[in-house]
Amino acid sequence: MQDAAVDRLLKVISRSPNEGRGRKKKDKPEGPIALRLGLEEGWLSLLLVAAVVYSTIWCVQAVGWVEHLNILSLTTLLGLVGGVLSAKQRRFPSVLLHVGIIAFGVLISFWQTAGAFYQGNVQTLAQGVSDWLYTIQHGGFGNDDAIFLLFIVMLGFVLAYTSAWLVYRTRSPWLMIIANAVVLLINLSNAANGYIIFLIVFLLASLLLVLRFNLTESIKRWNRQGLRYSEDLSWDIMQAGSLISIGILILSWVLPYGYTDATAAQVWSTDNNPWVQLQNTWNRIISVNGGVNAANRGSFRDTLSLGGNPNLNNELVFMVQSDDGSQYIQSVSFDTYSVSGWSVSPTSNRTVRVGETQPTPALKTKQVKQKITVVNQPALQYPYLFGASEITSVSLPSSILQSQQTSEPTAWLAQNGFQTSGSSYTVTSSVSNADEDSLRRVPMPVDATHYVNSKGTISPDAFDPDILNAYTQLPRGLDSDIASLAKNITKDKKTMYDKVVALETYLRVHYSYDLDIQKPPHEEGVSWFLFRSGNRGFCNYFASAMAIMARTQGIPARVVTGYTNGQYDNKTHQRAVHGVDAHAWTQVYFAGYGWINFEPSQSFSVFSRPLPTTTGNGNDPSTTPTGGPNNPNNTNGENHQNRLGSNDPLDNSSAGDNTTGPNLGRSVSIAMGSLILCLIFGAVVFSLWWRKLFRNLSVTSQVYGRICLLAGWAGIQLRPALTPNEYMATLAEAASVESETLKRLGDIYTRERWASPEDKEHPGCNGDLEDVPGLWRKLQPRLFLYLARHPYFLRWGPRRLAYLWQSYKQQRKQQKMLYEDL
Repeated sequence: MQDAAVDRLLKVISRSPNEGRGRKKKDKPEGPIALRLGLEEGWLSLLLVAAVVYSTIWCVQAVGWVEHLNILSLTTLLGLVGGVLSAKQRRFPSVLLHVGIIAFGVLISFWQTAGAFYQGNVQTLAQGVSDWLYTIQHGGFGNDDAIFLLFIVMLGFVLAYTSAWLVYRTRSPWLMIIANAVVLLINLSNAANGYIIFLIVFLLASLLLVLRFNLTESIKRWNRQGLRYSEDLSWDIMQAGSLISIGILILSWVLPYGYTDATAAQVWSTDNNPWVQLQNTWNRIISVNGGVNAANRGSFRDTLSLGGNPNLNNELVFMVQSDDGSQYIQSVSFDTYSVSGWSVSPTSNRTVRVGETQPTPALKTKQVKQKITVVNQPALQYPYLFGASEITSVSLPSSILQSQQTSEPTAWLAQNGFQTSGSSYTVTSSVSNADEDSLRRVPMPVDATHYVNSKGTISPDAFDPDILNAYTQLPRGLDSDIASLAKNITKDKKTMYDKVVALETYLRVHYSYDLDIQKPPHEEGVSWFLFRSGNRGFCNYFASAMAIMARTQGIPARVVTGYTNGQYDNKTHQRAVHGVDAHAWTQVYFAGYGWINFEPSQSFSVFSRPLPTTTGNGNDPSTTPTGGPNNPNNTNGENHQNRLGSNDPLDNSSAGDNTTGPNLGRSVSIAMGSLILCLIFGAVVFSLWWRKLFRNLSVTSQVYGRICLLAGWAGIQLRPALTPNEYMATLAEAASVESETLKRLGDIYTRERWASPEDKEHPGCNGDLEDVPGLWRKLQPRLFLYLARHPYFLRWGPRRLAYLWQSYKQQRKQQKMLYEDL
């Protein structure tokens, strides 16, 4: 007895480290050429890496930044394969390999992008890249969708390649998870709420990947030390890790959330931090015409593009207390137009003291004061201040950006930086109060008197030549049909004011307000909107079209951006301005009266003018006599907020009929994607459970039990009266192709259970046990295929419900009878 114990101890001590695993593997003779396809970390680790990367990539595709994002799937797969092969090889230097594979990824991305946008014409794409580089180097605005797609595809390849390299070569799964998390969170911040499923899959796969990776490293260490461990240990840990991961996700879901510290939030929400500045730079060099823009409260820069849906959300931006609730609040005015959109010509900065009033030469103006309280600051390139047209003073240190050519203010800036949530300031503006008769008396610039009269003084009814030159500027090569259309619209109008109103009316009558538009790349925005858009567009297009058509007729005009007057809040007696109130409109310069507001956008109310005998001061803040959606004179009967927010997931307003298709498509996509992800997750959980099933039994008993379970799910139930051989014969009749395998497994199981271990017929003595795993590997997929063809288990649910219903009815009947007897 003592000798036997010593022998067993010597076997344990003398065992080589590679024999540490509980499972023994047969030595297979290797020929002169042997191909070993496998991963030391296991194929499950590769599946988890792919789940992490693809949950990120699919989120990018779901947001739909630009068309043709479907090509990302193949590029990402190539990046993953390249990363795994590079990490596992030891023949070539790493630097040389990185350069070669990244170059391959760039070529693949270039080829795919050219195929998506230019029918495979690589030369056209190369020319587009060259034009884009020239534009951004000179401070321009890059808005080529093909360039954006090229960058996204290259990013997908590099992200997949780097992820595989970090896991399988540098052994740093956390770095890989962080890299993918950054990309995922950026996209989720611009995605609909339904896409949170991608985050769930990402978190679950990441937790399991870290668990699997650490387990692999531990097993390698145990093997080196010659330690024993159960062959089912890895699956036990993975199953426990899966349950813990799911528990963490559920707990994080139900925990309270939503608390935000206003001061700390400014680190991310203000535009003077490096992250936001990086975003602003990125938005300048890589802008999207198609696809969608990020959900936002309004974005204000020194450029204005004519692109796709602005994707404005319904978050509260400002609370405005004013003695005239009808006034729009503007931020930036634009004087230069090009194919890329609007921009501000070179400016100079002039400091203004607190309360210092700027003189205004305009006739017939009224003073309007507005107290503006910042609730959520919009995206700002500079610390812009908002206020009604023609700001004259501000209650905080500020400066004026003035055009170097005309000295006209283009924007007011806060000297102390960006305004934080909760801060407020008071703006005083000198708003035009000119009536229609007065404006009609202003002649066309070509008919006006000279700027300096014969006496050497400036004529009040003359146009400044610098203003005329700056605000009648047109880009080279502008479509001549624009001028022809404008001339035809205004040909019967005698005065400049009537011509401008005719342009405004034409756009409001003949074009509809629609956010779901896709301007083709490289198309000039105004020409496309007027002639090839199907007469659809939003405020940027309406304002730009009116300004450019006016300029073609020699009328100085510009586009301004800001917010409408919002909605009146009866509780605070202020006007609430939301993100969906962000707007662009047109201003026309009238000699002697300055810049006059016009509203060309259909579904917005026009700006009313006071009668010659009235002051038109609009002192009732609860009314909206001009421009706003609450104006009772709005003959269109529409609210612009409903239009602006109709496609935004944060807005609860009902969408118009034109958005039913896209919303339905998105809902279907979310439902299908969620279903697929749930099926994948269910398959992983089932695999873990199936692997552990009957694990405490012998291999033969495990196989027999699983066969009985699958057969029961297929409707062939195991009855107590049947012996194992008889039951296997029954299964062999149903699955005749595998009859011999089934009968043999039944015979091996019977002899293992009831034959004496010393009997030569026992499977452990004659070697039949060694054949069981091979027989099961061959039989298992066939049984699952048979189960898919005969899903008897699907009847269990309805039958169980019917049984429970019958039991409930019988119980109620017995209770009723008992009650009647009593």
